[in-house]
Amino acid sequence: MKKIIVGVDGSEQSSAAARFAAGLARATGAQLQIACAIVPPMLYGVDATAEVVAQQYKGARDLAATTLEEISGLLGREGTTAKTFTIEGPAADALAELATQEDVDLIVVGHRGRNAFARIMLGSVADRLVQISQKPVLVFR
Repeated sequence: MKKIIVGVDGSEQSSAAARFAAGLARATGAQLQIACAIVPPMLYGVDATAEVVAQQYKGARDLAATTLEEISGLLGREGTTAKTFTIEGPAADALAELATQEDVDLIVVGHRGRNAFARIMLGSVADRLVQISQKPVLVFR
């Protein structure tokens, strides 16, 4: 195994998945990559000025950068270095595309353990990723 990528979103589940992926990378000698997805804002109506959209976008990018920094720091203290990516678009789609571009061997994501109704209403990145990815996906629970 040469490359492992883990998708993070700041949740406890994604942090646990990142720690698991880091252990797997250390055990196999694989390079670890960490990705955080942002969805560019789409505002409509009176408040949808270019300035408001730009502020929303900057806020999303800043939050992703903070999330990646926190996870990288946590893993660094455990002895693992990782390349980080901020990706744009729906998380599952963007992660699957990045995994193909980077030619990774495994994608790791956390799962929040929502019930079936919540997954239908809110969607599940893990469920979608398993369906669309050309690369193997490990869902960490």
